[in-house]
Parts: sequence; C-alpha cells; structure tokens
Amino acid sequence: MIEFNEKEWKGRVMVAVNNDKELVIIEDFIPIEALIRPGYVNNDKKYIVIHNTGNYAKDSDAALHALYLHNQAASSSPREASWHYTVDDKVVYYHIPDNENAWHASDGNFGNGNYHGIGIEICVNGFPEVYSGAAYENWLVQFKATLDNAAKLTAHLMVKYDLDMTSIKQHYDFARDKKNCPMQMRWNSKTQTFERDTGDMWIYFLERTEEEWKKLENK
Repeated sequence: MIEFNEKEWKGRVMVAVNNDKELVIIEDFIPIEALIRPGYVNNDKKYIVIHNTGNYAKDSDAALHALYLHNQAASSSPREASWHYTVDDKVVYYHIPDNENAWHASDGNFGNGNYHGIGIEICVNGFPEVYSGAAYENWLVQFKATLDNAAKLTAHLMVKYDLDMTSIKQHYDFARDKKNCPMQMRWNSKTQTFERDTGDMWIYFLERTEEEWKKLENK
C-alpha cells in the first residue's frame, strides 16, 4: 500500500504523503461556536461532495477562502454556507472536522449531502470566463494541478471512510435547485453544454481520483 501518512504533523500542517508528491493540508478550523459550524456529529460518512468555488479573481486561492470563512464565522448574520476543505494548486485548507455537518449541499442540516457528505470546494481562481482559446488553455494548466490535489484528497477520504467511486457526488446531485456546480468541471467541450457525467474536467478528476485511490488500496 502506498504510504499516505495523516499523522505526520508540523504545527497545524498535516502532510499526507502519496507516492509522488506531498499533499499539504492546513488545519484551520473555524470556531466551534460559529453559526456556520452547525456541529451535528455524524460518523457515517457516505459521500464526498465536489464544488467549484465560483470565485474567479486570481488571488481567490484556498487561503483566501479560509479567511472568508473566518470572517463569516465572526459575523452575527453570516451567509449560510460552510464546507470542510478548500483545494488549490498548492495546498488544502481544512475548515470543519469531517464528522460534523456543514452547509454546502443545499439540502438542510440533515440532508444527505450536508449530513452524510464531506464538502470539498475546488478553487477556480483565474478562470477567464470562457471555455476556449489561449487564456482558457493557460488556465487549465493551473486548474489540472488543483484537480490533482483534489483527487489526492478525495482518494484519501475514500480510504479513510471505506468509500468507493460511487460515493463521489456533485453539489448538483443534492441541490434542490439543481445548481450547476461544480460548473467548470461540468463543461463538455464537444457538446458546448454543461453535463452531469461527461464534463471534460469532471472526467479528468474522476480518472485522477480513481488512479490515486487504487494506489492507496494497492489495487
């Protein structure tokens, strides 16, 4: 089995080692009393729920999303949104313990997505708001690196909670309004439409996740 050592800590930084590259996970929990940390404990995790952040500014990386959550946590009237992890092309920020629910799947405190799911926000910083051309191709290099990190994290969580590939879901799957999320991953360049199963980067992400999962499971 490939080593994936979640017990190697450097201060508040967890270094998860997979065969080719360390995945740095920075534990940065929002306060337990925060309104956006509802705190319902559930150790029966069934899903890993994938999101794209929707923030296109070049500096909207994982650290900036962590700061955003802390600012919301300090507010007396926060936006009702929270999640467990944010991933960019360099690091992962860990905001809420896996065994607590969070508000990311648009289905209430005890909906399958929020209660049984672990929410992962994948950064899309620098997205040029088009799906073709040089700007998009240049952005894809960074985005694929981000997806590689998200795949490593997802594979780790799959092993930790004894899940398989069918556990990987989209925000779309749980949202009552069928939100187009993870949007950038759902774009199908052949049909020029957003699709549930055939988005270019959704397929890329699933392939990379399965590859990492099989390494960890030594399959």
